[in-house]
Amino acid sequence: MTANLGKYFAFVLRREKIMSPAWLISLALFSALLVAIYPGLFPSEIALQSMAATMNTPAMVALMGPVYGLEALTPAIAMAQECLIWFAIAVIIMNIFFISRHTRADEELGRFEMLASLPVGRLTNSVAAIAAAFLLNMLIAVLIAASCIVLPIDGGTVAGGFAYGLSVGMQGFVFAAVALLAAQLFSTGRSCVGSSFAVMGLAYVMRAQGDMAGSVLSVISPMGWGLKVEAFHGNDFMPVAGLFIEGVIITGLALIINGKRDIGAGVFPARKGRAQASRFLQSPFGLAWRLSRNSFLAWAAGILLIGLTYGAVVGELDRFVEGNDIMKQMLEGGNATGSLVDAFVAMLNCIMSILIAIPLINTAHRLIGEEKRGRMEPVLAAAVPRYRIFGSYLLIAVAESFVLSVLGAVGLYLTAAPTGLVSLAILLKAALFYLPALFMVIALAALLAGCLPRFSVLIWALLVYSFLMLYFGRILEAPEWMTTITPFGHIPQIPVQEVTVMPLVIMCILAAIMAAVGFIGYQKRDSGR
Repeated sequence: MTANLGKYFAFVLRREKIMSPAWLISLALFSALLVAIYPGLFPSEIALQSMAATMNTPAMVALMGPVYGLEALTPAIAMAQECLIWFAIAVIIMNIFFISRHTRADEELGRFEMLASLPVGRLTNSVAAIAAAFLLNMLIAVLIAASCIVLPIDGGTVAGGFAYGLSVGMQGFVFAAVALLAAQLFSTGRSCVGSSFAVMGLAYVMRAQGDMAGSVLSVISPMGWGLKVEAFHGNDFMPVAGLFIEGVIITGLALIINGKRDIGAGVFPARKGRAQASRFLQSPFGLAWRLSRNSFLAWAAGILLIGLTYGAVVGELDRFVEGNDIMKQMLEGGNATGSLVDAFVAMLNCIMSILIAIPLINTAHRLIGEEKRGRMEPVLAAAVPRYRIFGSYLLIAVAESFVLSVLGAVGLYLTAAPTGLVSLAILLKAALFYLPALFMVIALAALLAGCLPRFSVLIWALLVYSFLMLYFGRILEAPEWMTTITPFGHIPQIPVQEVTVMPLVIMCILAAIMAAVGFIGYQKRDSGR
């Protein structure tokens, strides 16, 4: 049985030959990029102390965690304070999806029943998945640590690099265990992923409240515990050990439940629907909305929270960038005019639009997921035109783009309004002008879903590239064409740039053409092909 476990472990790794290496390479390169640019972000002690003073405000503590090392502040400590929590969130997201697709998703699609017919143990898939996740997290920890050790950064040490990397890796392992437990409790992959993200959100809120109030909540939360390492200062590895023990305990509980439940079932059965579907649900649009509703509501709450959080930073912005020319360069474009707050609003709207594109892509590609699970064939077997099915998901994605953009602007205004530095009308205008770029993303997702579903993952590479170019392109002095090849690079950054309507009109026309080509491809290809 041990040999079979080893073979199953190798099988899991073989299935991850593209996705996991992409995560590893992306995180390693991003970590190296931050280590390389951070010494230039704080060219003087005054800039460092100004950053620390801003980081020590309640809003920033809630956002990124407590400030430490004020008596001997270095760029390495500043980087750890500002970036560790975001690396941890990225790795947590990776782990949740990793465990879900190798456990609950395999059961939901009927794959594990075939594998269970072979001489493997009942717990083999869960043990192999969590072991592979642990290995993946350790590789990420080592790569992040190596980037902090090899590249020169003032204050960087071997112990600090490993404290930084292992904190990120162990937080990922804890949430891999949480996802494994969720896979035993719920009977669908959607519920497994959704509940795991809910736990992540709860952990983040508990950490934020605990850090602001200095309460025990920040210790109970795995995210709060991970920040206690005080990388490049205290370098305390006890929180890392505690996170490992917590992950092992949760994994043990998940395995116990896995050994007692039926294959394909969860401890909590799926909620039964009504005996008769409503007229709305019987329509293609109603079905598409029902499948997308929970994800949309979760993202709506998240975008609103992000807006509220960053709105609280507006009043502290001038002090944050005081004496920091590189940070100003990141905020202000070469042709930008206006105040620093305007530049911050423009940059934030760009970042939030890229974030909003994530649920839009998921909605547009939900068609592919339904085909893979065999749930689209019964729909197509009825007298339902394909254009209504395809168009329903596109229409929902377009509506989501509008609502989420408005929510982000409103959230930013609610917490920034007391400063008197922002206007709701300007914020809404700045957010809604990104709609053509979002339409382009939706159309490209539709094009891939309709014509090239096997290559639908490529759109995520475009999204990552867009973020890197628009956020760091100014610091790295990248050529302008590298930014303008992304849909987001053609949007005027209101309120610091003049509005040019023609590029927006062209983008909307191109989006319509790509959506039409995707529709034609979907009409001609077989379902699931």
